[in-house]
Amino acid sequence: MEALKRALRKSPEKLKLLTELVEASIDGTRDIFVNRPLNMANIRYIGFDMDYTLAIYHKQAIEELAFRKTLEKMVEMKGYPEQILELRYEAEHVIRGLLVDRQKGNLLKINRFKQVCRVMHGTKALKSDEYYNDKIDQSDLVRFVSVDTLFSLPEAYLFVLLVDLAEAGDLPGRTFAELYDDIRTCIDLTHRDGSLKTEIIADLPRYIYKDPHLSLALDKFIQSGKKLFVLTNSEFYYTEQVMSYLLDTDNLEYESWRDYFEIIVVNARKPAFFKESNPFYRVDEENGEDQPMQETSFDSKAIYSQGNYLTFEDLIQSKGNEILYVGDHIFGDVMRSDKDSNWRTVLVVEELETELRHTEELREKHLRIRRLANRFDKLHYEMHVYSSQLDTLANLSAPLVDDFNEAETKAVTKTVEELKTNLALCQKDMERTELKIQRLREEMSAHYHPLWGPLFHDHDEMSRFAVQVRDYASLYTSRVSNFFFYPTDRYYKSLRDIMPHDRWMELSG
Repeated sequence: MEALKRALRKSPEKLKLLTELVEASIDGTRDIFVNRPLNMANIRYIGFDMDYTLAIYHKQAIEELAFRKTLEKMVEMKGYPEQILELRYEAEHVIRGLLVDRQKGNLLKINRFKQVCRVMHGTKALKSDEYYNDKIDQSDLVRFVSVDTLFSLPEAYLFVLLVDLAEAGDLPGRTFAELYDDIRTCIDLTHRDGSLKTEIIADLPRYIYKDPHLSLALDKFIQSGKKLFVLTNSEFYYTEQVMSYLLDTDNLEYESWRDYFEIIVVNARKPAFFKESNPFYRVDEENGEDQPMQETSFDSKAIYSQGNYLTFEDLIQSKGNEILYVGDHIFGDVMRSDKDSNWRTVLVVEELETELRHTEELREKHLRIRRLANRFDKLHYEMHVYSSQLDTLANLSAPLVDDFNEAETKAVTKTVEELKTNLALCQKDMERTELKIQRLREEMSAHYHPLWGPLFHDHDEMSRFAVQVRDYASLYTSRVSNFFFYPTDRYYKSLRDIMPHDRWMELSG
């Protein structure tokens, strides 16, 4: 709480932070979740991506801007009809973790078995039978493209709308793959040519949320002896503007946002930073000409660009489990850093807060569906018992039927009729229960998202996105500032991994 005390001494306005912090600290949506045990006492360096990690964007505003800029480029550079400029962005139509099928013009949600659960062709929902028995090969990068980041949502939705136009005959001569490639080219250009970032910088409050707890979380790490660094793909000019907006006016004992960080690396070219051997450059802030890095250690007053993780580890004399990296990109930030560098990782999943709120709102329905599932299993067992009894009775009585007297025959007949009646009743009850489960699942799924359901699941199975989070992120949480509510030397312990047969003891008890 030292950071808070210093802030309060600096400005009486910071008193309101105390109430906000208390409210946030008891909100379960701000928790940190553990996939892999992590002892923070062993971490020496903590690195941060900037976009959607340190900087939280206002979703609707930033996505609408990217959507509009891409449309303008497609008309100007790719010869698309001006009517596409009338298209409007709907932020809730797509979610992270989907796959684009460039060949068929579809958006897919797949589960952990790589089986297709949901399909959209344009704005039209298709049955997953479209991919019946198909196991999606995600390594086919020519056909399938991952919607990995929040930055990817505008391009995914624009693809949806252009598929509709193509099916209506308004975009003749272009395949679905060409539509997607044109979108990809134009949206990349809006990032590279500065047109998107220039507009953001011109009105930062409109596009970026200023988290009041971010500076306090960073300061808490610093006070505990952790060394912080920024590792972002954004250019220096943009990083400077965004980070100044986020941290320069927080009235802590830092003259500049740079004072929070020991090392600042821009234009890092992730995932190449973790896969290739690009050298580090020192950014010349006056003339913009980067110079090859000559020094044998990082200068905390300098800005660096490009580089690679092996050289980085050598320069800071730390590696692997001593470094924690926090980012939002499942592939560029988390998967590659985990697989290539063995850095420990935190994935920022901004949608997690909304997802958890929906789960809390559906608590009673989750319990109800569990009770219905248990009832279904019980009925299924009873059906098995009745069927077995009928088979046993038939097998035992067949050789003896000629020796039965009238009373014995009536008794056997009555027993058979009772078993068949019970079997039929069980069957009807199972059908009713299954229908209730199906309707309840659909209702709950639509509460999360009307088209795609929950981010981390599809009915009883984990989604592809959930599996990636589980397999590659040591921790995951909704925002960086959530670390303020935890001790900086905390040992994050994961739940015990269990196999289905491990539940035998629970069930048998």
